[in-house]
Amino acid sequence: MDTAIELPWRVIFSLENGQAGHEVVSDHPVLPLTLGGVSGLWRACLMAAWPAPNAPVRDAALGLRAIDPDTAATADPGFSVPLGQAARVRLTTAAREHPAQASRLELSSLGGTLAAKGWWENFEWEHQAVLGRDVRVRTLTSGVLYPLGHRAKYVELSERLFDPAVGNAAVLRSVFVLTVIEPVHQPPAEAPARRAFPFGEVEITTLSYPDLHAAEWQFWNPGMGQPLPAYFWPTMPDGKHVTFPVRCAASHGDVRFDLELLFVADLSPDFDSLHDPGLTRKVAEVYGQRAVPLPGVPVDLVRADEQRDGDVLEVHGLTVEGSSAGYRPQLSALEVKLPALRTLLGDDDSREVHFTEEYLRQGVTQDVHLKMASDLDISFVGRSARSGGLVAPRYQANAISRTQGPLNLGALPDPSTGFVDPGRLFSADATLLGFALKDLVTDLKAPPQITSVLLPGERPAVKMTWEGVKLTASGSFQPTGQSTLDLSVTVSATGTDTVCAVHDFTLVLPTQSTPLLQLRFASLSFTHHSGAPPRTEVGGLEVKFLGELQLLEQLGDAVDLSGVEPYIDVTPAGLLAHYSLPLPAVASGAFVMRDFVLNAQVSVPFDGRPVSVSFGFASRRNPFTLTVLMFGGGGYLELELDHTGLRRLEGALEFGAMIAVDFVVARGEVHALGGVRFELAGSQVTLSGYLRIGGCVEVLGLVSVSVELCIELSYQSATKALVGRATLVIEVDLTLWSDSVELDSGAWVLAGGGARTHERLLAARDADGGLERWRTYQAAFVPVATGDQG
Repeated sequence: MDTAIELPWRVIFSLENGQAGHEVVSDHPVLPLTLGGVSGLWRACLMAAWPAPNAPVRDAALGLRAIDPDTAATADPGFSVPLGQAARVRLTTAAREHPAQASRLELSSLGGTLAAKGWWENFEWEHQAVLGRDVRVRTLTSGVLYPLGHRAKYVELSERLFDPAVGNAAVLRSVFVLTVIEPVHQPPAEAPARRAFPFGEVEITTLSYPDLHAAEWQFWNPGMGQPLPAYFWPTMPDGKHVTFPVRCAASHGDVRFDLELLFVADLSPDFDSLHDPGLTRKVAEVYGQRAVPLPGVPVDLVRADEQRDGDVLEVHGLTVEGSSAGYRPQLSALEVKLPALRTLLGDDDSREVHFTEEYLRQGVTQDVHLKMASDLDISFVGRSARSGGLVAPRYQANAISRTQGPLNLGALPDPSTGFVDPGRLFSADATLLGFALKDLVTDLKAPPQITSVLLPGERPAVKMTWEGVKLTASGSFQPTGQSTLDLSVTVSATGTDTVCAVHDFTLVLPTQSTPLLQLRFASLSFTHHSGAPPRTEVGGLEVKFLGELQLLEQLGDAVDLSGVEPYIDVTPAGLLAHYSLPLPAVASGAFVMRDFVLNAQVSVPFDGRPVSVSFGFASRRNPFTLTVLMFGGGGYLELELDHTGLRRLEGALEFGAMIAVDFVVARGEVHALGGVRFELAGSQVTLSGYLRIGGCVEVLGLVSVSVELCIELSYQSATKALVGRATLVIEVDLTLWSDSVELDSGAWVLAGGGARTHERLLAARDADGGLERWRTYQAAFVPVATGDQG
């Protein structure tokens, strides 16, 4: 017979013998059953005409074949039903080719009674209904958790229970449970996919998720007719997506985090949903990217047989996305911190990085495996003490190399030469000994290597190395032979070791075109070890005076600083190495010069300013002494040079004579002293001199008279003025009475300076009254000339 029955709601089955064919019979009484005057309801029991020989007596042995998928796809009513739209569509699709089995099917005027089951490859259905009321409904859907690929099952179970809370009414209670049946998933076989998610086995550590919110299935049309329920977000009752605890095996320890996953139904054999390119792309789009915070764990991002320092990074976040090529995760971005920059520069910012396409395709043959989302400024300018004192590199990094650490993709070695263009790599303010670094380095193969070694539970070991860097001539810097730079900075749990050395070079100061001083260094090094002060060592220094300073060549020949220990003064601003070399007295007849000390110092600023060299023949505080018979005096000469020119030149010379006489009843002395001082600082010139003349007479110890005249002259380049000042002091002591008179001319302009300078100095001398007293003094000896005596 041809029979179609809608049971359960909106699912239409045709009935057939569970063994074969459509021989189905109805077992029902022909006449109404009456007992005590009461007739029973009409009821028909449907069953197979020829059940299996070993089938239970009460087993209907019916096959239920779905025949109307459109009816099953009808939207749910406004209330929850035990067999929802997604389950009805899935049941109809599965039972269309392989019928479900019914052990009981009865029809009555109050509704149908059903006991049925269906087991298919990736879907199960159990249904019990009595007189049109669902009593127990269970569905099981197999699928995969996207994008990790773990197999899982989703169960919906609805049961009618007597609930005392509502007056013992029989109400339907539904529970929704997701169970992970494949806890551990191994890495994919394809190498690019393994590189895109650099972990070993991936485990979901919690397997059962009960009490979920009912699945909100999303449908996908495979192009063969009826859209099918394909995927949904496992959701908690509060509406939040379930986060699955994940453990990823890594060489430096497991990495653990929580991750949202999408459940994708396995619709085979009706539709190969897990390998359909269109559905895979759709699922990848829906999943998008999921950011996962991490507490800063060391992760080997390469997992190569031969590990490099740049392979392991301190990871503070992962961005996980799916692959449109299949059910496998990949890292679209990582948040990393670079311990080397944190240690060397105090830079503790997180950086977003991505795997390069070349590395994903070709693997460890590509040294650059990560690119940065934004440029990173690596600058030791102003803090070169952290990069060896002598050199202050600065460059922009936008990628990370396995061997070199941070580098710039725009300044990689030229494929034809193998060398880096320093002009494209270093900024203008990057310096070596104050010279532009990009003008000095040549045959450069790589920027400074800045890497860190991360070990679980230990402080990162940081290394910065740049060795065998060849140097070329630039301005005042002239190589001597094979001039090279070597830099090594190591920071570990045991301390800090810094060594920076420049070998075989000459400084011609101030410039090659106007040389005054030539300093030839076999080596200049900066070293700093934990627990000890920094040291600057000069090896094989040769000094030669040139040009206008050749008159000092004989003194320069006597200078040998290679065996002299310097005095080192280190401050946050820089390092100063000071040498002091006493020279022997020089005597020739009545000419004697002694107390002659040669002072030399090398200044290494830590802020990028150029290295400067100062020489002093004696000093202002400790001048040399010069005597010729009764005449005596002294002086000093100091100069400071760098490659920009003569920064400072200062010199002074003092001279004088003193004669004393004693006639028993009277004695006295007369003296004349003078001096001149010249100072050039930048473009400012100061020239000053003085003359002091005086004497005193003492008679019998009763009368004493002294006179002291001091005249000072100075030239000021800023105002272009020659300014003078005169002071006369007279003292008279008559035993019982004494007095002194001081006459001061104040400052006056002898020449130049302009009107403003002249008016300012006139106001100053009028204020102290010195001009009038000076004129009075002049009038006592010579007639006062007409006009201003200023």
